[in-house]
Amino acid sequence: MGTELLQVKEVEDWQAYHAIRRHVLFDLRGLDGYDDNHPDEHETSHIPLLLRKDGVALGTVRLDLSNDATGIVRLVAITPEYQRQGLGRILMSEVERLSAKHGLERLEVHAAPDAVPFYEKLGWLMVDAGQSSPLMAKDIQSSVDGAGSDDD
Repeated sequence: MGTELLQVKEVEDWQAYHAIRRHVLFDLRGLDGYDDNHPDEHETSHIPLLLRKDGVALGTVRLDLSNDATGIVRLVAITPEYQRQGLGRILMSEVERLSAKHGLERLEVHAAPDAVPFYEKLGWLMVDAGQSSPLMAKDIQSSVDGAGSDDD
């Protein structure tokens, strides 16, 4: 089966998506207030994604599309027992591929401070370190114009 990043649509995928995010991004950080029904989750320009390996849900991310060829990467989470095994790198690589298919040229993320080194290793650059969640960005090559296609 391998590793796959899929758009969350089915009830069981939504349940896994929220369970991972709630646990990793809220419970483990001592935060309250996670909302499974937050309206942002159902915006047409927001793409909730679930990373599965051999059928098991292990990670999440949401890609928010904008009107200016920029995508916002949000709420990246890998379950603790699977962290530091390369799954975050796979997740972000797949997000870049999906972003290129949507014609995006740049990705931005407000990174948790402890995640900044992870993003830096993947080629992300610091845009604004003066925030509680530093803003980082990465330019990507869009595949809409044929770049990155298998026809080269």
